[in-house]
Parts: sequence; C-alpha cells; structure tokens
Amino acid sequence: MDLSSIERRVAEDRGAAIDRSIEAQLKLATSLCDLAKALVATKNGSDQDRTAEALAPAQEAVAIRLHWLTAGHVSAQFAGEVQDALRVFEQAARHIGHRELAANTIRSACRAYRQVAHTHPQAASVCADGLSKCGVWLCRLDPNTAVAASEDAVRIRSRLFAANPDQSGKYLASLSTLLRTLMVGRQRKQAVAMYREQYAALTSPEMTQRLRQTRIEEIDLTAKSYGALAKLECATLERAGRLTQQQILYQTAGDLSTIEEINWKLALVGIKPLAPGAMPDPPSRPVEIATSFGALSVRCSAPDALAQIRDAVIAAYAADGAAPAEGATHLGDVEIIWSAADLELNTAERLGDDMVLLEQTYPGSVIVMSLKWEIAPVGKHPLALHLSTRWPVISVAATENMSYELCRYEGGNAVQYAALGRPAGQVPLDKPLAPLNFATLADYGADYASETQVRAAFGNSPMFAKLTHLPASGIRQAADAVPNTDLMFFQKVKLKAVD
Repeated sequence: MDLSSIERRVAEDRGAAIDRSIEAQLKLATSLCDLAKALVATKNGSDQDRTAEALAPAQEAVAIRLHWLTAGHVSAQFAGEVQDALRVFEQAARHIGHRELAANTIRSACRAYRQVAHTHPQAASVCADGLSKCGVWLCRLDPNTAVAASEDAVRIRSRLFAANPDQSGKYLASLSTLLRTLMVGRQRKQAVAMYREQYAALTSPEMTQRLRQTRIEEIDLTAKSYGALAKLECATLERAGRLTQQQILYQTAGDLSTIEEINWKLALVGIKPLAPGAMPDPPSRPVEIATSFGALSVRCSAPDALAQIRDAVIAAYAADGAAPAEGATHLGDVEIIWSAADLELNTAERLGDDMVLLEQTYPGSVIVMSLKWEIAPVGKHPLALHLSTRWPVISVAATENMSYELCRYEGGNAVQYAALGRPAGQVPLDKPLAPLNFATLADYGADYASETQVRAAFGNSPMFAKLTHLPASGIRQAADAVPNTDLMFFQKVKLKAVD
C-alpha cells in the first residue's frame, strides 16, 4: 500500500475514533504505526525522504497503546503491539536525532510497565520483557534509567522464577540484559560488582542452584555454542563450568567466541570462567605414528576447488599419456587389490595406470589420494609436481611406527621438507630442501592452533592431522567407505601398431 492510501486510512480512522471507544482508538493506533513505518522506509527509497514526518504518528501510536495498556487492556498479543509501536518510534527518533524526546517517551513506557505489573500480576511477564527492551533502547539515551528499567525487569522475573522454577531460562535472559546494560559506560570490574550485588539481593541459594541446573536447551545460546556443549555432553550450566578452553577448541567446532559466550553465561550464575586446560603431551619418539599411508593436500580456496583440482588431475595424467577409464577391476592387466596393507615405494617419474580419489574434508584444501603413487620418493611425487604448478601442495607419507614425512611443493618443484625418521633405502635428495614452515601450517589449519602447538604435535600423526587439516589416511583406508562415483581410473594409452 502506498503512502497516500495509508494517509487516507489514518484520516478515516481518526474520524471514527472521535467516540474514544477502545476498538476505534486501537485501530487508529495501528494505522498510525503503519504510516510511521512507511515514512521511515522512504529513507532508503528512490522517492523523497520523509523520515522526519514519521515521528508524530509514531509517538501518537505509542501514546494510544500505552493509555489502553495502563487502563487494563493486557494480553501477550497487545503487549507485542505496544513493543512494535515503541520500536518504530525509537527508530524514527534515532534517524532524526531527537534524543530527549525519545528518552522521555521510553521513560513513560517504563512507568506504564511498572504500573501494569503492579496492578495486573497476570501481565507481569510481558511487562518484564517490555522493561528489558526499554532498558536496551535507553542505554545510549539515558544509561541510569536504562539500568533502573533492567533492574525492575530482573526483580519481576525473580518473583516469577521463585514461584515457578520452570522460569529459569527467562530469568537468565533478564540477568544477561542487566549485566550488558551495566557494562555501558563503566569499567568491567565495576559493572560486574554492581551486577553481583543485585544478583545476591534477588536470588536465593536455592534459586542459584536451580539456575546452575538449567538445561542448555532452555538457554539463549548460538548454534555453535549449543553444538559444542552438546558434543561434550554438557546438559547443564554447572556441567559446562567443568570444561576447559582446550576442550572447546580441539574437541568441538567451537572457537574463541564460543568460549566467550559460555563464560558469559557462567558469570551470570556465579560460576568461574572455563580453565585454559592443556594440550596432550607431545610424543617423545615417532612410535606414535599411526597407519601407513600416503596422500596429497592441495591448498585451493576457490568455491569450485574440487572441480578445478579434478580437471587438473585429469590433465596431469593426460600429459604423461594416461587417459580416464571406466571403473574396472584391473589396471595394466593387474587386478586391483587396493585394500592391501603393504605399501611399495613407486620410483616412476611419469604417471600411468592408477586410481585416484578426491575428498574435501575442510574448506580451503582438497585431499588427493593415489593408489599407485601413494608413496613416492621425497620431492619427486609426479602428481604433486604437476599440481603444484597451480597450487601449493603438501605430500604426507607415513610408515607405521617408523617415519612421518612432509614435503611442500610450489611452482612445480619441491621447496620444503620435514620428517621424523626415514625408511631405509631412500635415495638422497638431489638438492637440500628448506625446513617446512610450521607457521604456514598453523595458518591453514584449525582455528587458533599456534605454531608452537603444531610443532609439538609433529610425530603424533592423528593429532597433527587434526591441527593442520592435512590427510590422516590414504586411499586404502578409504576403500570400504568411498562410493565408486568418487573415484577416477586412469590407464596408459597404448599406441596401435602401424601396418
């Protein structure tokens, strides 16, 4: 509906409201609210900006609805309509810059909510929600009044919670709003001290215990924080307080913001923040190296990384005379037994008959696993050399309880190397390689894993793979879980004899 139509509707409703009946007046308030919204919307429209005209109808709509709220027209639906009118008014006043008018109107709303909560106890819950919202709006207009509104909301919620323990989640929400309001314009230490004083005055020991037993489903948490607590089997706030920061970072998908959010919820009920914890001790010798395998990690952050690298793999084999083949059980007249445990070093310098699997476990990198070149001489992996002309590539080669070797390829050449142990029979490198840059591995890997933590985990292949997002297994380990559609088969093209 355009502005002209809404303005005509306001005029009609104003004429009908002369009798001052509740139905007519509330209908007028709805029309005024719609007009204010439409006028505010002109700020970002192509027509003339009429935002300044929104203040008068928005203020009138608030006044009408507050009048009937204090007169006893109390219901959850009507309380929502009052909040909607206040939101539109606050938005219009903020656009125009009428701070004092906005503050005075929202103060009037706070007085109305306090009065209704006293005279109509059945509406106390919606009044508490209204006071909390008014406290948020007043933070930048009148911080002291904002704190008073938030305190009254907590006071009302405290009484409701004492009468009904199932109200713990809503009481926590009002406590959170109070603490955030106290943080505005104050030092953190001072704000926390003021919060604790209010909390102690309004919350009995029995209520505190009930709050700490609040289930995480009842708490206002982001999806990431809820997922982290659920994965660590923390059903309540009290159980969450026994976790460590390291558990959140390395056993879930959580990050520092997750830790901060959980610490905030714990502080509301007087539980200490999460302890730092400690990473597992690094292995003292390479006997922690797990299953033998070999694979490549190709760093590519493009949205279609998997498709790009698949095309590059096909091109690499084509350059060495191998073409894609239908998935068969034989390659080069040899039956595929790709789940065999023993790996053999492939010293061939050109690609040929092979089976390749691509996986993208983490964004930003694609794992390339070859059956015939699972283990290749350090710095001479033919597929890594091909792919590194376009992207950084790191080859991983593990021999159980014996060695763990990493080689970084760039620009079509091997450039960096790191290893623990080395299998017997390896030929010496043609030229020395620089030490592997562990700081780069930390940047590519798990969030907030430091270079020191990555270095400490080197040699413990499962932990190292988790921190760096490098492969932790090869194509043989994936044999049972991979559908045929994820595999590519290559066979050496045989030239026909010329008669």
